[in-house]
Amino acid sequence: MRSAAASAALLLALGSPSAGEAGLFGGLFGGLFGGFGGGAVFDVGAWVQREAILEQGTRDLAVQADRLSNAAQALEIERSQLAALDRILASVSATDGSGTPAAIAALEGDGVTPASASVLYGAEDPNPAAARLFGDANVTVEELIIQVAKDTAGYPGVAAAGLSPVQWRCLLQALIWQESRFQVGARSPAAAFGLTQIIPGTAQQLGIYPEYYEDPYLQVEGGARYLSQQLQAFDGNVVFALAAYNAGPGAVEKYGGVPPFEETQGYVKAIPAKYNSYLGLVGGIDATGTIDPVLLAGSTLSLTADAALVYAGHMEAQIASAATRLRSIVTRIRATADAEEAMSLNTYARAEIARLMVMMVRLQAAHTQPLSAEQVAMAATIAAERDYADFTLETLP
Repeated sequence: MRSAAASAALLLALGSPSAGEAGLFGGLFGGLFGGFGGGAVFDVGAWVQREAILEQGTRDLAVQADRLSNAAQALEIERSQLAALDRILASVSATDGSGTPAAIAALEGDGVTPASASVLYGAEDPNPAAARLFGDANVTVEELIIQVAKDTAGYPGVAAAGLSPVQWRCLLQALIWQESRFQVGARSPAAAFGLTQIIPGTAQQLGIYPEYYEDPYLQVEGGARYLSQQLQAFDGNVVFALAAYNAGPGAVEKYGGVPPFEETQGYVKAIPAKYNSYLGLVGGIDATGTIDPVLLAGSTLSLTADAALVYAGHMEAQIASAATRLRSIVTRIRATADAEEAMSLNTYARAEIARLMVMMVRLQAAHTQPLSAEQVAMAATIAAERDYADFTLETLP
């Protein structure tokens, strides 16, 4: 449509209309021509105003048409959404979600197997090494020796040797000092392992194989039990029992006493000497602070590092179980035709991921424990070096 200005320019170019034209225009454009008798006058301003009104009306109609089109599209989207919701509701109503509780119960497990949710993610960490890192079993080697001495003081061999609980504790402590310097993971070329250096064959006889590889208590208790057996076999003779512990009872029987082996000869001298040293320090069965601080700090580091290593080893199996559980959930979501069950399983999967995060936090905590123990061991070593380097002159009386 031409603009009002263009229309006015055209009329001006045509000039004033004739009498006949004026009659025609008068019918069409009444009010635009002011009298055609004698000389018609065309009202250009009125024409422009009328054209502008018509153009604005056309634009308004176009805007309204666009709005109606947008409204129609929005209405169609809303109808589609409502239809989808109706289908979900119909599906839920048709299936009533009766299979959901059974599906969730199956995923939770029986509460006994390692992959059950209550076992894998329970309030108590199922990892066998958890107590050593975070619980009551997180003890020093000295506390461990004290506990084992109490638990085994009534063994027949201890009675045969006439040892009191304190003496028995000191003998065990001297034996462990000689065998491993209190290092829980010590391993000899002959495959002897742990605090009391028990070989696999002896561990099998004692009924602690292979568990003793991951349990310091079993290492100490197994060593105490084996030493007690030798004391009983050799009528309470501590030296013969120590020789049998080192070289084997057959060698002691063969030679009628301590075998002429250099290692065994030194062994039966070193342990009694250390025993006497500890006996002068241990005032009671529960006395602590009797082990050299550097050795104790190093032992604590070995205990913690070993516990963390065992923890990580078992955590691999736990993570595998968790991944298997999560895979089962996702597979079940894909397979189910029940909308309510699918939504419940989706929520369950999110909860499973949160449980996995808890496992990650536990693993991080296990990683930090040996670092703290290492710092303590380093501090103890530095303190010992400072004491050794103290050249302060003593004041003589």
